[in-house]
Amino acid sequence: MERKGFTLIELLIVIAIILILISIALPNFLEAQVRAKVANTMGELRSLETALISYGLDHKRSMGDGSEVGGGNGEGSLYVYSQLTTPVQYFKGIPVDEFHPADRAVDNAGAGAGVRDPTNNVY
Repeated sequence: MERKGFTLIELLIVIAIILILISIALPNFLEAQVRAKVANTMGELRSLETALISYGLDHKRSMGDGSEVGGGNGEGSLYVYSQLTTPVQYFKGIPVDEFHPADRAVDNAGAGAGVRDPTNNVY
């Protein structure tokens, strides 16, 4: 009587081959994710640049920052960007900074300043 099946060695070899393939593919996959985020960010910044230029041409001045428009002038304030979305929509939506975690605030010196509002994860 002949027994059919795999030996333990054969199974271990197959698992080792699969792990080697994963170790080769995973860094390429992670790098592709970063490249996609960079491409997305570049596109959003180009669109934002166009929106800012259009706003400046229509209003004969640059868009105001948080201190000029009043209220909501904190880091990554959505209020500042609302000038580009209302009443005239220069920009479809407020872009999100994919490389800056929403739960980490940064001061002007680049040092961590604590936690910030996760909804303010903008450029």
